Amino acid sequence: MLSKQEIKKAIGLRVTQRKFQERQLSPEQKKEVNDALRDIVPINSESVLHWYFSPEFPSGSGIVLAKMSDFSTPSLVKYGFEGEQIVLNLTLKGFSTSWARLPNYLSMIVVGFAADGSGDIVERASRFLYREANRKPLKEVVYGKEDYIDEKMKDIIDAGRMAPSSFNRQPWKFEVLGENEIAIHGWKKIPLIYEEVIAIDLGVVLSHMYLMANAISDKARVEAISQRSYLLTF
Repeated sequence: MLSKQEIKKAIGLRVTQRKFQERQLSPEQKKEVNDALRDIVPINSESVLHWYFSPEFPSGSGIVLAKMSDFSTPSLVKYGFEGEQIVLNLTLKGFSTSWARLPNYLSMIVVGFAADGSGDIVERASRFLYREANRKPLKEVVYGKEDYIDEKMKDIIDAGRMAPSSFNRQPWKFEVLGENEIAIHGWKKIPLIYEEVIAIDLGVVLSHMYLMANAISDKARVEAISQRSYLLTF
């Protein structure tokens, strides 16, 4: 599991890469990618999905995806929860990534190296500041028993606020229920065409918040309240 410092670093460096170098990975780099696929935890006690790397993709150095037969909302949330852990692991290893979706295909993670210099740490830092400016303020996404928001909880909420989402919709709200409890609510009413990406987005934000909570308290747990609401305890 990542430490608090590693999670903050990964979230700060992670960017959605748009342009990749067209180059193959070396055997050592392929091993690093495969190592990133193994260092993940599931959203519940079930086993993780079968993630794999394929070099066969017209952009970047390849893609990471998992085989799935169940495309229900809970399964897609699980997909985003595990996939974002891979994204953060790859970020710490120096790779550039991007969640991408092609027509008739499940979302996948493009892996490679930036083509335009945006993989540089200075450029990544400037893009982090840009992302911060384009995130919804706390008052728009947080409600409930706000007296319980201390530095520990703020770190967890901020990890969620900085999560990527399709078209930067940020389709979630955080309800503070108690000293060590936050409910994460995804959008309730969405067009069917967006069901997949919104469910994966919910898994992504859960991943950020769970990893930070678990780094602060190794008792962190995520459990479903409903199809689009989850309880994080820590």
